[in-house]
Amino acid sequence: MKLWDLQKNQHALITAMSSSINDEVIHRLHEMGLDINNPVLCVKRGPMGGPIVIQLGDSVFAIEHNLASNISVSVIKD
Repeated sequence: MKLWDLQKNQHALITAMSSSINDEVIHRLHEMGLDINNPVLCVKRGPMGGPIVIQLGDSVFAIEHNLASNISVSVIKD
């Protein structure tokens, strides 16, 4: 499953990042805390294909479709 596919209030673990993502972008994602095995929460989905808003720890980020669709996640069952 891709990060982009998460629904509002769904929890997941980051499992992989596509090799097609630019190295500088991957470095920035790591700085933000978006690392393999880190949990994320989908806070909100933007309307009409807008960004997905995710929570990582105490921080909240908006990630656009083209990036979120290149990050794999595994849903955490409640």
